[in-house]
Amino acid sequence: MRIERVGENKIRIFVSYDDLEERDIDLDTFNYNSPETQELFWDLMEQAELELGFDAHESQLCIEAVSDVDHGFVITITRVDEENDFESIHKFIKNRYRRKELVSKKKTASICSTMLIYAIEGFDELCALCAQIAPLYTGRSRVINHEGTYYLILSSIEGNIKNESRFYGIMSEYADRMQNVDFFEGYLNEYGKLIVKENAVEFFARF
Repeated sequence: MRIERVGENKIRIFVSYDDLEERDIDLDTFNYNSPETQELFWDLMEQAELELGFDAHESQLCIEAVSDVDHGFVITITRVDEENDFESIHKFIKNRYRRKELVSKKKTASICSTMLIYAIEGFDELCALCAQIAPLYTGRSRVINHEGTYYLILSSIEGNIKNESRFYGIMSEYADRMQNVDFFEGYLNEYGKLIVKENAVEFFARF
């Protein structure tokens, strides 16, 4: 495993296939909520603190993990200054964080969510994204438009994603993942325009 610092509040971790194999973690069935993955994550955070002085205690973390042909996994971890990033909802929307996962404040917290919200800038990108993830995602989905941006909301994701590494890799290529999904879903429900209420992935995959 190799860790590098890319900013005051951001680090990047390279996890090889051998690293995953040593911990009995299968790349194709990578599960963020498994004990092995949880242990790996916190070991990485301790290593980052020792090597780089990256202190994540009592911080909100934005975590993006994507598969890489050469490295196995590349994990980008960003510390979020909550006071600054939530100064206003409009600033929050326009300066959203791209990431693969998860929000966690404590080591005991679960690194998993039952809902995902992704922002896609254009209609063509939305259709292309849905066409690629349709074979991988079987859960509920809807799309809301707000100020020209399409928001794909995936509900009850647990157990409904096949080949998670491929799924999240596709999502990160086409879309930005939103944080604080419960709060943001409420905002979209109030101020956004509902485009497709049910089976949005299947609907847009046809175009």
